[in-house]
Amino acid sequence: MWFGRPSLKMGALVPRPRSRALALLALTAAVAGCGGSGSTSTPSAPPVDTGGCTMTESGVANEGWVHVAEGTSVVYRHNPPASGPHYPVWARYQAYTTAVARPYWVHNLEHGAIVLVYRPDAPAAVVSALTDTFRALPNDPECGHARALLTPDPLLARPVTAVAANFVLEGDCVSPDAVRAFALAHRNHAPEDICDSGTRP
Repeated sequence: MWFGRPSLKMGALVPRPRSRALALLALTAAVAGCGGSGSTSTPSAPPVDTGGCTMTESGVANEGWVHVAEGTSVVYRHNPPASGPHYPVWARYQAYTTAVARPYWVHNLEHGAIVLVYRPDAPAAVVSALTDTFRALPNDPECGHARALLTPDPLLARPVTAVAANFVLEGDCVSPDAVRAFALAHRNHAPEDICDSGTRP
């Protein structure tokens, strides 16, 4: 039996229990529900960073976090967007080989995710390095998965970019160490803390 007022955390209703045993049960349920199915993923070994690549991090002016109808055409002030109007549904946490529409993954950013994007015409070695870096991202301990996705984006100005809420890390090459540090610094620093994977595309 649960007592107290319920509170919303990580997209799931988590009651406020009165006893220590019930608190442990609530924590277990919340952690299991965080990843959607309760499953976890195991990152691969991180690629070796040769130190030959410089990527630049910068803050991005916030464009709001409003929902727009799925399928709406959205124009963002920053390329790539690090906030802004987005669809009410979001993308699954996985690697994509075809471009995911920006309003899906901007919603992931609102949930505290990291999105790794690359130009489809980027050199194969650059795409491979970014893919390996994505696969090696450590799991978010709150979620049991990396809370990240990888997608091509033909609208990018630079070959590769890591995106978090209100921040980008851009480059013409991939520094695995810089991408990992960016992910650890900015993951789960967004308006919403939701681990659940999306349902799109």
